[in-house]
Amino acid sequence: MNKLLLSRILTVTAVAFLIAVFFAPTWWVSLKAPNYPPESFPEGVRIHFHMNGVFNGCPLRQSEELHIDEALDCVHEMNTINHYVGMYPIASAAPVERAFSPMLVSLLILMLLVFMMPGKKSQFIILGIGAATISTWLLVALFTEGGIMFTSDGYRQALMTSMDLDADEIKGWSLHFAMLEGYRDSLGAYFRNPVEIEPRVAMLSQAAYVIAAALIVAMLVLIIGLWKMRNFFYWLLIIIPILLPVFFILDYAAWLWWYGHTLNDMAAFSIKPFMPTVFGDGKVAQFSTHSYPHYGFALMLASSFSLGLAALLRRKQLREEAS
Repeated sequence: MNKLLLSRILTVTAVAFLIAVFFAPTWWVSLKAPNYPPESFPEGVRIHFHMNGVFNGCPLRQSEELHIDEALDCVHEMNTINHYVGMYPIASAAPVERAFSPMLVSLLILMLLVFMMPGKKSQFIILGIGAATISTWLLVALFTEGGIMFTSDGYRQALMTSMDLDADEIKGWSLHFAMLEGYRDSLGAYFRNPVEIEPRVAMLSQAAYVIAAALIVAMLVLIIGLWKMRNFFYWLLIIIPILLPVFFILDYAAWLWWYGHTLNDMAAFSIKPFMPTVFGDGKVAQFSTHSYPHYGFALMLASSFSLGLAALLRRKQLREEAS
């Protein structure tokens, strides 16, 4: 019983870490060059990656001329730098992941809550109710008028900043419409070529349908599997959340590859496709690049570590009961 209690405490701790991760910057990237002096850009042109968007990472600075505190918009600055070599704006990346992030994190939390539940019946009921709630939430957000209001504040803020809109202008949008409009606007911010843009927007639309359906089917499979093949699917409830840092790195690296290999021909300068730095320091033309985890990734690792200990304790406790 002590092992079971400790396992549950560790799982609850991991859930708290996961909730914190959603609101924390997970990774940061900075560009430095001689024409961006430290007086104006003390940390370079810096951006922060969150689960639901990419945000300005430049600190406030004192402006004696204007007598106000102001922060440079480093997301816009980085987009401006990147477009000279044909790279698309930051908001072009991970449109589905950012839009679905509240539902995905909620699903991970649901899986952990079910893992803690005693008994097959209670696990089945909690998972069924939770999956139905998340599925309804996803479909309402995705397809109903004003559905964007059912996603995160951070996602809406990033979208409004990227498209230069205010809250009243997007409050009637569905999440699906917001994804497509945001993607279309981002792709065309510097390279307005509808012949290239519209097929990509259509592909995103189909991807949103497929991923939403796959997510709902995955929850259904998990429910059936927990009832029919309890041993395997029970451990899957905690293994998937443990692997979250791995999933994040793979997704982050994949989108960096997309950025470096999807260069527009209308760019002012032509360069060969390249792989941007995933972790560490690099060099692109006259820019030095820096890409490192932020404290949100440390919280993610802490969550995985807590869950690993919880799984080991639970496994040992079940073995002792069986013997």
